[in-house]
Amino acid sequence: MKRTITLMLLAIVASVSAAYVYAGTPVSLAQLPQAARTFLTKYFPGDNVKKAEKDQGHRGMEYEVDLASGAEIDFRENGEWKEVKVARGKAVPSGIVPAAIAKHVSANYSGQKIVEISRKRGGYEVELSNGTELKLTEDAKPLTGQRGGNRPRR
Repeated sequence: MKRTITLMLLAIVASVSAAYVYAGTPVSLAQLPQAARTFLTKYFPGDNVKKAEKDQGHRGMEYEVDLASGAEIDFRENGEWKEVKVARGKAVPSGIVPAAIAKHVSANYSGQKIVEISRKRGGYEVELSNGTELKLTEDAKPLTGQRGGNRPRR
């Protein structure tokens, strides 16, 4: 019994320690790459940074920024946006969505907003306000070689 309790406590301590090690390091707005600061000013003017963290990703340093409006933006080490997710009821700023993708969504998914967009190898993954996920090239063709395809989210 004593050994079981000791093992359980050790497992809890190890879990908490692992979570701490993998958590991002807080950074100030000034510590973000210049391109990320420019992006925030241009596409989310007047929105305050609630939290900003840097973390070692698979391909270098990455930054995660949470805004007061509820938007979440991930940036690569060079400050280029990687993923943008907006708060419920809002749409991703149209200036970051490739024109062909925006046109495809408006023509084929009438009334739907793009609520999340992320850059993937060879194209983009887009989530619409109805939960539909699309994987498209920059010119709005289906992105091949990706698992899942274009489908409604379940």
